[in-house]
Amino acid sequence: MHDERRAAVLDALVSDLIEQRARARAEKDFATADAVRDRLADLGIVVEDGPQGSTWTLTD
Repeated sequence: MHDERRAAVLDALVSDLIEQRARARAEKDFATADAVRDRLADLGIVVEDGPQGSTWTLTD
């Protein structure tokens, strides 16, 4: 699998989890939202919330 394809797959999977987290937050289900964030952090993915929505980066 090429690096671009891997990046696209990773982006799609992480984006789906971030959307799940956003829905949980909108429903005031903070336990689920925190669990999603924590799971991503365990995988080395940092989620940052901002006025335009959430973004993510890989930790070093």
